[in-house]
Amino acid sequence: MTTKYKILFMVDLLNEYYANLQCRDFSVLPSAETAQVLKNHQLLYKTIGNKLVVLVKVKTDAGSEDEPFVSMLTKTKFLFYLHLNQPVFTTITNIDADRMQMKQRYYFTNLHQNSAGANLHLSSKIADYDNFTPYKPGDLADNGAGTVYECIQSTAGGNNTTNANFWFSRGASQFVSSGDMLPFITGTNRFRTTAPATTFNIKVFGLNITNDQYDREIKITKHTVTSDKPTQDVLADLSELPPARYKVQINTDEFDVFVDDTAVYRNVFGVIEIFSHLPAASDFALLDAAGKVKDTVSGGTLQWLRYQIRFANRLAYWKYITPRKGVVAINDKTSTYTFSQMPSPPDPPEYFQSDRPIPLYEIPGLYDLELSSPVSDEPPSAPNPDPNISGMLSRQEPGKDYYCTIYLNY
Repeated sequence: MTTKYKILFMVDLLNEYYANLQCRDFSVLPSAETAQVLKNHQLLYKTIGNKLVVLVKVKTDAGSEDEPFVSMLTKTKFLFYLHLNQPVFTTITNIDADRMQMKQRYYFTNLHQNSAGANLHLSSKIADYDNFTPYKPGDLADNGAGTVYECIQSTAGGNNTTNANFWFSRGASQFVSSGDMLPFITGTNRFRTTAPATTFNIKVFGLNITNDQYDREIKITKHTVTSDKPTQDVLADLSELPPARYKVQINTDEFDVFVDDTAVYRNVFGVIEIFSHLPAASDFALLDAAGKVKDTVSGGTLQWLRYQIRFANRLAYWKYITPRKGVVAINDKTSTYTFSQMPSPPDPPEYFQSDRPIPLYEIPGLYDLELSSPVSDEPPSAPNPDPNISGMLSRQEPGKDYYCTIYLNY
């Protein structure tokens, strides 16, 4: 029997900020358990630029061609850690800073089976706009017809995605959102319950691969915690659980968590969890209906199982500081954005601010400075925000608006 390696699956990390979309800001490493799974199944993993590639040894004999050399059980899964290498990523990218501060991290998986066109997203589907849900800048919502919008002004409701004063169109793609975040906890964790009690019964539920619900009870040794006095704080011992997502029920309270000491202690940005049990009819399944890998040639074109994780770029108000008060106006060559002088004329300007949040891009936008004393026949270009400058990006309460501050020499 002869063998060769083919692509089992690939994950593209994408960011709208970059001109080529390729996000190379992460290292992607397997968990200890996954490293052993890779070895046992004669699989290899590589990180190439912005891509995680998992290769599988396959058979080449007629009749069994492209079948994995070592069969995978339906319970086989792969867990990879996302380690952020470039801190500037948090400046240029729409991420939920509030949840990050609450020790929540990103959880991506093929269980979501979230597709948009031909793209297979490992992020969860963006929820439809809800008129009774409060939204803050950076939140995403679907208009119900497949177009994603980003909130640009806090609203408690009543301002749907057709209102351009509150929403910015992101198009028909899917993006990473706060809906992809979970509390990441260690095996010993303090939970806070709704009602005080002296006895707490703890139940843990793992993934049931027959229905993809977290309703498979997992017995734990220390399933009861008692206290001399009524309390809401419960120290739960979950240390016997392998790294994974779980539903933890304590009396009547339920907690959706990812339990993993390594992820917490190494402060990972997030995890990717790929499952092998999905039915062959699903585009997200690792193998086709014949049990073969999807790395094939179709119509002369190479194709394989290709997932993606797509981040939206940051939206922020741009604020140009004019210390010498020599700027009369800032003009957008595309006539998309306008900049207002503060304070208003006839007072001399202290700064100019965009009337709407502007997306940050690697390729600079084209804005001209109209000066009170021109220095050349052509107006000088207004610099774009430099994400590498410390303190350039700020956030103001209570509206939670983001601002990019740019200092001019005029």
